[in-house]
Amino acid sequence: MTLLLFAFACHQHSDLPKLFPVPDAHLVSERGTPVSLASMKGSVTVYDFIYTTCSGTCPIMTNNMRALTKQIGKNAPVRFVSISVDPTHDTPEVLSVYAKRVRNDDRWSFLTGTRNDIVKLSIQGFKLAAGDPGPGGDPLLHSSKFAVADKEGTIRAYYDGADGATTDDIAKAVNALARE
Repeated sequence: MTLLLFAFACHQHSDLPKLFPVPDAHLVSERGTPVSLASMKGSVTVYDFIYTTCSGTCPIMTNNMRALTKQIGKNAPVRFVSISVDPTHDTPEVLSVYAKRVRNDDRWSFLTGTRNDIVKLSIQGFKLAAGDPGPGGDPLLHSSKFAVADKEGTIRAYYDGADGATTDDIAKAVNALARE
């Protein structure tokens, strides 16, 4: 009986709400291999939408993702995924070069796909802004949010990816979800 109570006490549940399922989008990695977002199930996953030539929020978001990877134990069942919103420029080859420059954790993947698939994924799947820019604007308007999904592939929280002060909060949420 004591062992049963101990096991029950060690099993924790996060207070984060279950928001939306991550859609099973099919994208391409920086290695040129096909990736289904459904393959992320089994790991807590932190997603963001960026592009490699961005001079606005994307470098900040990438630096914050780098900082976040350092706050999550290497053996934790966690993945990090950056999806390019500029598939015309950000080919797998370009993403590979970019990944070599910025990646500090092998669990971090960089993905691309068609423009229509990425817009649909952002708006319909992640419930994040995306769209056509105004004249002289970004290749694709996109959100600066990080989306955190649990091991079942359900989005549980959004955080401001351009605010370095939130990485502690994100790490706490990710670690709690990893223990579920």
